[in-house]
Amino acid sequence: MLGKQGKVRYVFTSSNTAGGYCSFMPELLAGLQKIFILKGPAGTGKSSFLRLLGQSMAEQGYEVEVWLSALNPLNPEGIYLPQMEAAVVNGSLPITIDPGYPAGRAEIINLEDYRDRKAAAEKGRDILELVQRVEKHHSKAYNILKSVIQTREELRQLSARHLDNSKFNQIFQELEARLAEEEVRERHYFANAVTADGIISYIEELSTPCRKRYIFKGPEGCGKSTMIAELARKAAEKGQFLEYYHSGLEPERLLMVIISSSQTALIDIGEMEINLKPCDLLVDLGKCLSDYDCSLLGMKNSQVYRNHEAMLLQVQDELENACLAVKKIKKINASFMDYDSIDKKRMEIEQELGSELSKCFCNGIESGL
Repeated sequence: MLGKQGKVRYVFTSSNTAGGYCSFMPELLAGLQKIFILKGPAGTGKSSFLRLLGQSMAEQGYEVEVWLSALNPLNPEGIYLPQMEAAVVNGSLPITIDPGYPAGRAEIINLEDYRDRKAAAEKGRDILELVQRVEKHHSKAYNILKSVIQTREELRQLSARHLDNSKFNQIFQELEARLAEEEVRERHYFANAVTADGIISYIEELSTPCRKRYIFKGPEGCGKSTMIAELARKAAEKGQFLEYYHSGLEPERLLMVIISSSQTALIDIGEMEINLKPCDLLVDLGKCLSDYDCSLLGMKNSQVYRNHEAMLLQVQDELENACLAVKKIKKINASFMDYDSIDKKRMEIEQELGSELSKCFCNGIESGL
């Protein structure tokens, strides 16, 4: 035991997108030394298992990264322990979490083994109906999101036509010169996520500890994401350790990059309000637009904006309905679970992880680290 509360960090590893549920978990798991994969349908206790495990490890003084799920922002879909490169994850997500890792590195824990399968089978038809309802609402939400993306692209094109590339390149070169050099590595997360509670962002919480923040503002289409991506590419070429934070609506777009080694953040705030710090540098890319009247654009396209917001509310309604169906599935399955036995299994894993972490620290001391 380390003796003090460990640092806990919350990040979104998934989002609901126009292409469906999207997660960076497979990439984040690659190369880890130990992985526990929890299997089982909704209501078998996977989220509680992860939440309690993360809480206990943090109380013992270990660093914990909580991987939040867009399917339910209150529930984790994984717990990452960076001090030993280990993770415990929900392996029953809409994406495949495959134990295709070297022998001894991954272990599957099937929580369905702790369920009264015979009793649960009697409710099989009810559960199947609810599962189909979840799929229907998710499908509707994803179709609406496709229209949301089309609307956003229309808005970008309106201002992109006014972009002055010479001004844009000048700002880029000035910012590139400010960034320092460090080691190579990268990790990918979502800066925000589309959920049943709307679009939830952790940009403020994740960037506040940074010593320097470059905050990009300006209308859609002025090149904020493009500049951040290009600055990140240049930094990676110089060997810097980068954390990439993607848009929950459009995973290919970057909303934030954190250069961890120098604690520098590049942030596209969009329409988000952010508390400015003395060390922040505000970069207005709207200045790169020629013959551009922001107020006129707003009047001409107010209906486009209203349609955009209305579609996002429709998406939220569909995701809420899906969540309600999932809650009913959980309620059914929970009545057949042996949670006492699951708690014992969780404590076994906790002891195993604690033992491995202690070995890591001892080996570090012996090697003079």
